[in-house]
This record gives sequence, C-alpha cells and structure tokens, in this order.
Amino acid sequence: MDHYGQDCDLSEKAPTTETVQAGIEKLLAAQKPLLKSMESVHDLVRWRDEVVRLARTRDYAICSLADLLVDGEETGRVAVQAGITAWEALLAAAIRRARDNRELAPDTDPGRLATGLMAALQGGLLLARTTRDVRQLETALDMALGYVQAHALTGRGTT
Repeated sequence: MDHYGQDCDLSEKAPTTETVQAGIEKLLAAQKPLLKSMESVHDLVRWRDEVVRLARTRDYAICSLADLLVDGEETGRVAVQAGITAWEALLAAAIRRARDNRELAPDTDPGRLATGLMAALQGGLLLARTTRDVRQLETALDMALGYVQAHALTGRGTT
C-alpha cells in the first residue's frame, strides 16, 4: 500500500521497469476477466460499477497508470504505454462485441470509444486520488459511458 492507502504497488523509491511491469500485470489480471466477458453496453456499465466499487474500498488492483511513472525510469514509460495499449485493446474488444451484437451503431469506432473510456478512467482515478473523492472517478466514467451509449441503437444498450 502506498502512503495514500491505495494498493498500487508503489514504494517510497522511484519505480523501476520491473515494478512498473509488475503493477501493470496486476492491473490487467484484474481487468481481463471482466472485460473479456463483456458483450453489451450494459456490461460496460457493470464494469464501471466494479471499478468504482474497487476504488471506494481502496483494497483493489486498480490505480492510475500515471502512479507507476512518478519519478520512474524512462523505460518504465514504455511499459506503461504497453499497459495502456493492452487495457484499451480489452475495452475496444468489449465495445466491438457490443457493436457486433447490434447494440451499437455499425459505424461505431471501438478504438476511439476505448480511448475515451481509458482517458476517463485514468483522469478520474487521478482526480479521485487527488481530492480523495471517488465521485470524481464515477463522474468521469459516467460521462464517457454516456458517449458510448449515444452510439446505441434505439431501445438497446442503454440500461
């Protein structure tokens, strides 16, 4: 646990490439089962609820990837970039499945929506940590999910 009471595997020393990679592996291990089983917009909302729940408990395998970069090695940045890419790919695949299940419009761009969700997640985590108010994360994710839901076909995917 870090000195904010969050389990981001950070120590008082600057993170090394190895600690950054270990932190990313932990994050992805927690996210993969959730994201790989998603097939609908409703599943994305359930993912958001789980992320917020984990952030509230402060006993979680989720933190801002930026936390792993603080005063770290430059090679750690490459590891964080790979982690973001992998996480976004999981989100994009979930959105693609929702689109393929005809919940989202055929012209929906899963990659673009995944980038928006990742930006909301990482920015929301940073705000929540800074203000110690998880509602900041909740609001950021709600706004990003609202944009995803704007691509929903009428009467589907909005629950």
